[in-house]
Amino acid sequence: MSSPKSPVERAEPVWPVLNKEQVDRLDVCPLDKGCFSLVRRADGWGVVQHGWNGTVEADLEKVEALLDVLAQDKAFRCLGQISGGVSAEYGFEIPRVRIAAGGGQEQTVTVGSESPSGEGFYALNSKEKNSLFLLDKDFVSSCEFPAEYYYNMFLLPGQPDKVQSISLGHGGSFSWTLVRKKGPFTFSFPASLSGKEASGGDVDLFLHSLLEVPAKGIVATGPGKESRIVLNIEIALPGNKVETLEIFEPAGEGGHYIARSSAQSGFLVLSKEHYEQLDRKAFSMQQRNVVSVATGKLGSVKVVQGNQTFTGIKSDKSWINFEDKKPLLGIDMSLWRLNELKFEAEPAQTLSESSEKVMDLDLLDQNGERVVMVSFFSDPELPAGQCWLSLGNGTGYYPVSDKLLEDLQGQIPLRK
Repeated sequence: MSSPKSPVERAEPVWPVLNKEQVDRLDVCPLDKGCFSLVRRADGWGVVQHGWNGTVEADLEKVEALLDVLAQDKAFRCLGQISGGVSAEYGFEIPRVRIAAGGGQEQTVTVGSESPSGEGFYALNSKEKNSLFLLDKDFVSSCEFPAEYYYNMFLLPGQPDKVQSISLGHGGSFSWTLVRKKGPFTFSFPASLSGKEASGGDVDLFLHSLLEVPAKGIVATGPGKESRIVLNIEIALPGNKVETLEIFEPAGEGGHYIARSSAQSGFLVLSKEHYEQLDRKAFSMQQRNVVSVATGKLGSVKVVQGNQTFTGIKSDKSWINFEDKKPLLGIDMSLWRLNELKFEAEPAQTLSESSEKVMDLDLLDQNGERVVMVSFFSDPELPAGQCWLSLGNGTGYYPVSDKLLEDLQGQIPLRK
């Protein structure tokens, strides 16, 4: 309480904090890093900087982090009043960083040099003019990032599980389209694949590269008029929202790719590896598993290699050798890998004369009924690391990795 007879002395000035909900603009000037502005818009925040024709989309989490810092009291204490003539003593003539907030609440923060004790940095706040404060080092380090730090570097907006369709083309018209309604993605184009299920794992990897892997950078100017579009992608999101990405051929051998996104005014810079993660043919997006077996329902496996036969049986959820009842390790893993095996090219209807059968793998249920028989064939005409796989059901011969065959040959105790 105060009265005319006993006035209350003014307390030591307190570092004024920002009401972040009222801020519509932040002008940031880090030392030697170039000034820029963060501007609030109806759909988020943008980065505005000299020499750019448009506003770069800002990473909302990073802008919010800066606002959170400005909305906290990070001053150790007030060191007293200073006059304008001695401001150079504290590094304010060439500030380490200066931030001006505008909108419903205007406020300017100026950070000078580090104190001799190393405890913090000298700072001024326009709400407490000429009051010298000592600021926390973490506060300062959180405020002095350059404009590039706030760029939203993701190629397209959206969450993978919200994507309703994906279309991809090479330099113009689309090569394939996947759609999702209630279940997994299926092909709607080309006609030869219409209705076929896409590979869930490959779709997940593609969407991860498209929506969750950031670009290497953003530049103000795009490729020249003669640059060719080598990849174009379109996705549909809820609310009839469509986002597009166009990737141009790199300038010079080994150069980076430049991309134009519907969600950015700047041009994205992509590495060669990132581009290759997106450059997917329809074949690679297919569900290419050859075998689908409920491994838990199997009761025995029979392997025939040359003139030798081996049988393994399941006993109490583990596999044992039928002859000597010794445990067999790794059979379940091999069967899982068989389910995951994918063909590397379209199946062939016949084999060349150079091919040779290597192994038959017969999978039987607990009643001794055949579930599926898989045959492996070697062929010197195939690319290195591949062999043929056949189900014997007339669907053809599938070129697959020979790693599973090699592992089975080493795992099954056949006589030498």
